Amino acid sequence: MHTKRKLSQLSGILLGTLLAGTVGTAGASTLVSQVAVPGICIPQFAVPMPVFGPAGPIPRVDTAVHKAITVKMKEIDQTVLPPGPFACPDLGYDVTFGKTRVWAYEISDTLSNQLLSPANWPAVTVVAQRHTPTVVQYDNQLPKYNDNIIIDGVPTTALVQGLITVDKTLHWADPLNSPGMNPCMDNPSGPGCSDPFVGPPPATAHLHGGEVSSLYDGGPESWFTPDGKKGIGYASLYAVGAGKAVYLYTNKQEPGTLWFHDHALGATRTNVYGGMAAFYFLQDATTQPANLPAGAYEVEMAIQDRQFDTTGQLYFPDGSSTPPGLCGAGGPLDPCLNGPPNPARHPFWIPEFIGDVAIVNGAPWPVLQVEPRRYRLHLLDGSNARFYNMRFYYETGTPPVQVPVPVYAVGADDNFLNKPAPLNTVFIAPGERVDVIVDFTGLDGKQILVSNDAPTPFPEGLSPITDQPQMGKIMRLDVVTPLVGTDTSCNPAVAGQCVRPKAMVRLTDGNGHLANGVKIDNVRRLVLKEFEDPITGTPVFVLVNNTYWDGKRSPSIAADFTDGISELPRQGSTELWEIVNLTTDAHPMHTHLVQFQILNREAYDFDGTLGIGPAGGYIAAWNGAFGSIPAPLLPGCVAGQFCPGYGPPLDYKTPIADPADPILVAIGKSAIGGNPPVGPYLTGAPTPPAAEESGWKDTAKALPRQVLRLVIRWTPTSIPVVANVTYAGRNLFPFDPTQGDGYVWHCHIIDHEDNEMMRPYKVRR
Repeated sequence: MHTKRKLSQLSGILLGTLLAGTVGTAGASTLVSQVAVPGICIPQFAVPMPVFGPAGPIPRVDTAVHKAITVKMKEIDQTVLPPGPFACPDLGYDVTFGKTRVWAYEISDTLSNQLLSPANWPAVTVVAQRHTPTVVQYDNQLPKYNDNIIIDGVPTTALVQGLITVDKTLHWADPLNSPGMNPCMDNPSGPGCSDPFVGPPPATAHLHGGEVSSLYDGGPESWFTPDGKKGIGYASLYAVGAGKAVYLYTNKQEPGTLWFHDHALGATRTNVYGGMAAFYFLQDATTQPANLPAGAYEVEMAIQDRQFDTTGQLYFPDGSSTPPGLCGAGGPLDPCLNGPPNPARHPFWIPEFIGDVAIVNGAPWPVLQVEPRRYRLHLLDGSNARFYNMRFYYETGTPPVQVPVPVYAVGADDNFLNKPAPLNTVFIAPGERVDVIVDFTGLDGKQILVSNDAPTPFPEGLSPITDQPQMGKIMRLDVVTPLVGTDTSCNPAVAGQCVRPKAMVRLTDGNGHLANGVKIDNVRRLVLKEFEDPITGTPVFVLVNNTYWDGKRSPSIAADFTDGISELPRQGSTELWEIVNLTTDAHPMHTHLVQFQILNREAYDFDGTLGIGPAGGYIAAWNGAFGSIPAPLLPGCVAGQFCPGYGPPLDYKTPIADPADPILVAIGKSAIGGNPPVGPYLTGAPTPPAAEESGWKDTAKALPRQVLRLVIRWTPTSIPVVANVTYAGRNLFPFDPTQGDGYVWHCHIIDHEDNEMMRPYKVRR
């Protein structure tokens, strides 16, 4: 959504003004005066990495012992930044940091009230065993700005909501009004719409990657506030007091790395940025690879980016005090690092949050001391919008030469691969997890750097090499701890080790083709489309299939679906989704309830520049299709031109043949979804998924001007394929997936999903 910006664009006058600090006095929040500290002023590799479990001081929460746990959402003070003082030439003075105020999860045993882990950002990891259910009570104790609270026995006032502004003009949880009655959505200049929300905060918790009943999925409408207000999707396993909900996780799915985080409608980016995230490991010794590095040699790492102010508090730009005319400079001194605001439509929402401090497990550029042996690392991209392309290496010689360290993927998202996949880099997008083994054997005394070269927004945004050089490093792993005993863990470099005991069920062959015998019940062709303000050129929203979160607001969807929900897969069915990215950014697309397998990706001629297909490329055909069905266009739209929010240009339910799409021809299917055929514009060179993303996934990168093809099956991943037979109409989950408010699929750039890039879906019988 942004174009690349460079520090060299700063004029001498602007640079002098910034160095003097006069521009920097602009606050990120309308409620709290803040001055952003450039990330380059915070020292790298100066703090140890916080770790949980046997490698750290706090054990993970074991739900085999504690089958019912309570997760309290609280505001706390946490030591995040080193105290200083540190010289900051870009501000013209030294900076000293205190504790950072965050929102965090505290975990206790529901029955005994035993505290299992103090509140922390990120929370201490929960470990569950397959086939052993977990009952989780979520308790929203978040204070509103300036509430009187007690932290560590000291009376104080609540701060986080004052630092991180909720935008009331979005379609959001909105406890101030009845559902669907937010007056600020269509009238952002209306009374109170430009004021920040300062009421009891709405929150919910989603188990990302969980095969869970929609009643307990923690979807966007399931939010609840401390004073008892509830979203229309709120549910609880049993009745509890105000500000609480009880969820049941059956834990019947295959083992892997899950995580839970806040998912309140329109406030996900702010609540997660505040600190509410945690790992959830699901284990099963009989189906996961044997003898993986364990105990102190298994470490989770939640990777995020943040900004801070000169006192060490979170800094979340809301656009409200951006100096006019000074945007676009780029680099550490850009007052509009996160892009120009769009106050006429959204006074506080920013298109993507771009931080300038790399955070791992709540610490900036941390250091972890390791032994010279193999380690298992659970890597999570928990950032709002930043992609990471990480290399593990050490330097030797003069001039220094980078020597790669062996890294192997053994799992992706919430499932294990059949066999280890060697990696040159770990390429990960928001919401994705990669389960890797890193081999430090023989590297005694080495300092292993973890670098990053992924631009943000990806792939054409700010470069961590030239624009944000401090973001070119993420963490350091020092091989300085003496080896204890002998490393007897499996060696991924040896054939037959670190493999699944039983091969995964395959919907694809991992090389770009459907697996033998897979029967496709339905094909959907869906698009990702951005809309920019025609006057200012600033982003307004990105839409899934050009449809608003509430599909009843999109005429072409409302014409076919009275409740506005258009994705209605049958339980047990297998579908092929072709997601056509019409934007210039990559989007990590995430499905709730089900995992999928990536079939392939394929470039297409977007605008005719490749000379493939009819003149003007696919975008011309897509634009030209608007207005061809009876449903009225939205105000200001013209037939034959893109109509933002109208929905797909053609009738969603009508199957559209695509004889130039060889995959659809091979399976004998036409595509629903309301979008014109993309086949005439395809390059004919589909790319198979990378080895580390070739198994079961719940989040996949939709790259710009490409078609992402996903094979999605509404059954547990362990259910075998029966050749040329469909399970459509059969429920094989341990719960009824048709029950409740339904599920969602969305972009996991959470700034995008908070502003319409998310759609509900329901499973039908």
